[in-house]
Amino acid sequence: MDPYTTAPRSSRWRRGVYAAGIVIPFTASQLWALLVLLRLAPLDGLVGQAIVLIGLGSVAAIWAGWRWTWQLGRDKDRQPAPKTRIPT
Repeated sequence: MDPYTTAPRSSRWRRGVYAAGIVIPFTASQLWALLVLLRLAPLDGLVGQAIVLIGLGSVAAIWAGWRWTWQLGRDKDRQPAPKTRIPT
């Protein structure tokens, strides 16, 4: 371990937890609304096409929210470990 590296800051971890606390309820509500719509709406004609677009939009929103959460919680200051070369 390199003695000159700084310790990871806890604020990044806290931001990731807070972001997850926001994203998890919205993910659950998106999935619930989509399941209710799929159960109640007829899937023929324009309604079926609209449901497909709504489903794709829900997937994109969920993906963007979790990507945002991952980026907030990640420690960007950390450098990858150097590759060690084994002499042959």
